[in-house]
Amino acid sequence: MIQQPLVAVLFVLAVAALACGRSGDPENRESAIMSGTTNTVRSNADLETAVKAKFKTDDQLRSADLGVSADAAKKEITLSGSVESEALRSKAVDLARSVDSEVTVNDQIDVKPSGRTAENHPSDRRIHG
Repeated sequence: MIQQPLVAVLFVLAVAALACGRSGDPENRESAIMSGTTNTVRSNADLETAVKAKFKTDDQLRSADLGVSADAAKKEITLSGSVESEALRSKAVDLARSVDSEVTVNDQIDVKPSGRTAENHPSDRRIHG
């Protein structure tokens, strides 16, 4: 009766193989995207969602005015919009890169410090006299 334990082992292995192969399951894929542990991102929307999820984990980037567009076929992510400092710009690029090590990040983010306008910028002052 060696066949019965063998069948049981094969059944368990088959179930385990099916469970492991469920990476397409929305819950599994979402948790993988949120953790940034997947390199199997398949669509533009998946890449964009993964980057936006990374930004939501950072207090400063969560409120930044950033756009994310992806071209999964080219493995490219383009970041646009504006942030208040070069450090935030760098952080946004680093987080986008962390989604997939094979992705190229096109940085089109403008750095616009807050509270600085043309009216109060020193180089724009004119001396009248």
